[in-house]
Amino acid sequence: MCKKNSQKIISSFILIFLVSGCAPKNDYFSYQDKNGKGAKVFNKDLQVCQNYSNKSARQIEGSKGAGERFNHKNSIFLLCMKNKDWVLRE
Repeated sequence: MCKKNSQKIISSFILIFLVSGCAPKNDYFSYQDKNGKGAKVFNKDLQVCQNYSNKSARQIEGSKGAGERFNHKNSIFLLCMKNKDWVLRE
């Protein structure tokens, strides 16, 4: 019984670790502020890009899985942020 619980805990940590690397960064310090816009403008642009990516991400037809739909939505978000001069730090 203890072995099953420890396997579930380890599996959960691995899953969280893998998923956290795929999520878009949503904090000011994760992006380069090229034009010195500041945190207030960042938060406005972030909200605009999140709304835009939510509206623009369409259901991918065919045999595409949920992961591909998530990646498509994430790429729309990152492109929007890039167009607003917010480049993700590496």
